[in-house]
Amino acid sequence: MTAAARRRPLLAALPAIGLVVALAGCSAPGAGGGSTGADQPQITSKVTAADVQDGGDTTLTMWADVAEKPLMEKLVPAYEKAYPNVDVKITYKSFDDLIATVVNAANSTNAPDLFQGNIGYAVDGALVKGKLVRPLDDVAKTYGWTSGTGASTLAPSEWKADGSTFGSGTLYGMSPISEVQGIYYDKAKLDALGLQPPTSIDDLEADLAKAKAAGEQPIVLGNSDQYAATHVFSDIAATTQEPKDIADWIGGKSGSTFETSGNVEAAQTMRDWAEKGYFGTGYDGLSNEDAIARFAGGDGVFFVGGSWNGASLNAEEFGFGSLTSGGVGATASPWHISTKSEHQDAAIAFLAMLHTPQTGQWILDTGRLPVVTDGVSSSDPLQEQTLTALKETIAAGTQVGYYDWTTTDMLTKMGGSLQEVMAGRTTPKAFTETVQETWAKAHG
Repeated sequence: MTAAARRRPLLAALPAIGLVVALAGCSAPGAGGGSTGADQPQITSKVTAADVQDGGDTTLTMWADVAEKPLMEKLVPAYEKAYPNVDVKITYKSFDDLIATVVNAANSTNAPDLFQGNIGYAVDGALVKGKLVRPLDDVAKTYGWTSGTGASTLAPSEWKADGSTFGSGTLYGMSPISEVQGIYYDKAKLDALGLQPPTSIDDLEADLAKAKAAGEQPIVLGNSDQYAATHVFSDIAATTQEPKDIADWIGGKSGSTFETSGNVEAAQTMRDWAEKGYFGTGYDGLSNEDAIARFAGGDGVFFVGGSWNGASLNAEEFGFGSLTSGGVGATASPWHISTKSEHQDAAIAFLAMLHTPQTGQWILDTGRLPVVTDGVSSSDPLQEQTLTALKETIAAGTQVGYYDWTTTDMLTKMGGSLQEVMAGRTTPKAFTETVQETWAKAHG
């Protein structure tokens, strides 16, 4: 996995939120013409090569994160072989550039046929609100996405038509890439301490005490960007309350609250671990990238992180497991079909090929995790452990998403307040109140 493929924590905090307001008054997409999502013809059967051939010689234009290039180098030739009248043209952009410009591109006169967005209000919310992306409920039903493997991963791309909440409603995107959080461990150090890989938060807490008593650094944490600690918190919080309630809150569901006893308990655990020295010292001045590098170099017994961190670790020396009934995680940047595209059949066929076991294997082979896991496997033991954790997560329904999706400033507010909790400068209850106040300002 390339560095560009890693989870980025500042997704919702980028200035694209201004585009939501600009697009809110659009009764139809911009000057480029095309139809609104409601006007799109519905499909009732799978798109065939003959259907695509009826469109004549076609150039299918796309915008994608540069991290997708290894996958596209496998997928595009297979697609063009299956649909020989189509020539795929992809514009690759850095992740930050993509999410800063894709809404404007989708609203332009020459919008790409297919493009990646980003879960949350600043990008996908703006695309939905501006009627710039095609509803995909008919595609999902026709191709069996709603009942097959990975069905539970569709929710972050389901929106109310006004772009006010996500997590349920109409499907507007599909991501073939998945992520899972859990616990990385140093195999040799566990053996030396006489410990087994933890499979629960209680197991981990007992192991942390033993590691500390033996003079080891229990957890390596780098929290200068404020998101790493929120990931640790989310793993704990998923065990102290119903995961669905967390997902509803992230999606902005009316009546949701962060002020729960489970979140207070999880915040208290973070404070206790910090006070006991389980995170060491200086973690707020250390980046997550530096922390995983130190862990890979032999510092510490555990690293709580996500599947994107596995590329930094040697499979012979490190292992991975989940800490909840599954794990915690999310899907990556979803793909959308432009409502302005004149090549709907070709675009649908491309999305369909993205959502197959063959593509799932290609995704795994290029260092990431697929949402379609049927028949997918790896000879790399660390990657296979991570895939197992993902399957457990999807089955358990604990792939709730990331807290910073819920408002454009949530990472800053939540991350900063959690730092205060861990330093003993505020209480767990005050932390939940601060987070909920931030949520309420955005969701009413």
